[in-house]
This record gives sequence, C-alpha cells and structure tokens, in this order.
Amino acid sequence: MATIKTPTTKEDFKAYYALRYKVLREPWGHPKGTEKDDYEPISVHFMAVDDNGEVIGVAKLFEKVPGVGHFSHLAVDPQHQRIGIGSLLVQAVETRARELGYASLGTMSRVTATAYFEKHGYQVTEIPAPHLGTTHLVWMEKKL
Repeated sequence: MATIKTPTTKEDFKAYYALRYKVLREPWGHPKGTEKDDYEPISVHFMAVDDNGEVIGVAKLFEKVPGVGHFSHLAVDPQHQRIGIGSLLVQAVETRARELGYASLGTMSRVTATAYFEKHGYQVTEIPAPHLGTTHLVWMEKKL
C-alpha cells in the first residue's frame, strides 16, 4: 500500500529528486540536474512511499498562471507502475489544487501519455513546439 506525503527532510528530497531523474531524465540521456526547474521553490511536492518508506512515485504542483494550477514531473518507479500509484498522485495533486482555489489544473504531457491523462478527465488544449529535443508535448487541462 502506498501513502502520499510531502517531502520535508533533506533525505526525503534527495530520494524524491533521485526518482524524478531515474524515471524522467536518465532514460533519455539527460544530465543530472535536469530533473529540477525554476519552479521548485514555489511548488508543493508530493511523493508516494511504500510500506518501507521507499519513494515509489513523485509529482509537483505550482501556480504558473493566476487561478491555473500546473502539475509536472509525475513519475512512478518502473517496478511500481500500473498498480494505481500515479492515479493516487494525480488525485492528491487535484485535491490540493482545489484547496488552493485553482479553477483548473493542467500539465504538459508527452504525446505518448495523453491517454493516461484523458482517463483522469484532462483534455488537450494546446500543442506547443517540440520540447526536450524530439520529445513532443501537449498541454492538457481539466476544470476543477
């Protein structure tokens, strides 16, 4: 069973960022450090931990545009994928976004992941230029 919590200690954040790098950057050959961005200090961070306290999933939320929550860096350890960890993180992010009074919540999704977000009620609303080299992304949004 997974528990969703907010990282608070230096060790929490070390494990949090290590998973983000392992899942979202390392497979594409990106250097360490690219798992972080300028929004880290103003973000609410979420992590899923297993019964042993090991970080098995992560996500973050911030307000990039007034009234619109932006969540990013959703990642689940490959050994724990397809068992609902990502959905637990999405639900936690949506709950916090509602508590913060956001009218909608959006995410920049890889084209290959749009079906996953559509399952959670998100719709493609914008197609930006390619990002991260040849990775094609779309902006998906959901009214809260």
